[in-house]
Amino acid sequence: MKLIPALDVLDGKVVRLRQGDYNAVSIYHEKPKDLAWYLADHGAERLHLVDLRGSKEGKICEGRLFTEIRRAVNIPCEAGGGIRSAEDFRFYYDNGFEPGKDYVMVGSLPFVDRPAFDAILAEFANSLLMTVDAWGSQVKHSGWLRDSGVELDDFIADLMDEGVQNFLVTQIKKDGMMTGPDYAMYERLIARFPSARIIASGGVSSIEDLHRLARMKLYGAIIGKAYYEGKITAEMLRDFRLSRA
Repeated sequence: MKLIPALDVLDGKVVRLRQGDYNAVSIYHEKPKDLAWYLADHGAERLHLVDLRGSKEGKICEGRLFTEIRRAVNIPCEAGGGIRSAEDFRFYYDNGFEPGKDYVMVGSLPFVDRPAFDAILAEFANSLLMTVDAWGSQVKHSGWLRDSGVELDDFIADLMDEGVQNFLVTQIKKDGMMTGPDYAMYERLIARFPSARIIASGGVSSIEDLHRLARMKLYGAIIGKAYYEGKITAEMLRDFRLSRA
């Protein structure tokens, strides 16, 4: 299972939102590029770069920073937030991201512009990481601010039928709460979609959570608040990797 620290960026700073609330912001680092370099040097296998302003406003706001980060580190990255067209998606691959190694995330596009999503899928299927954000069993989009009216399992099933294989599934109720992931949700998804590459996001609060997720055969896990508040250290991440080598 890949260990993927999250750098959620708002106005050039690494922050965390409580359950996606833009009015409940905690600032964790003033220099995202320095932090990315440190994480890449201390056990991270991939970096999760989220453009929070972009997610909210529907346009890329931190693209330059994210491409600078990718050129500065020696591990793959996944970047997203504000992707609204194939041109937006292509921006990252024109500026240092490598197809088949790095990923660009799309979440809202199937709901706000289906033709644009279909164009991305046709050209970049292998480099697309579909972010699926659930409040309970209901999918939300546009920075977690809008209800889709679609059930999580149905949404994933439909996307897999269209060729999507990479999913980052966030349980919003767990995000930033430090109460552990939604294990039941991931167990259900793995059982129903065994060929999907599912990354868990939301609620990781300890190294024990990571071991439990790894035993479930998830493809990866996002590490956010637990790292920034010292519950999981860089040394723990390194030991985790060695223990599962």
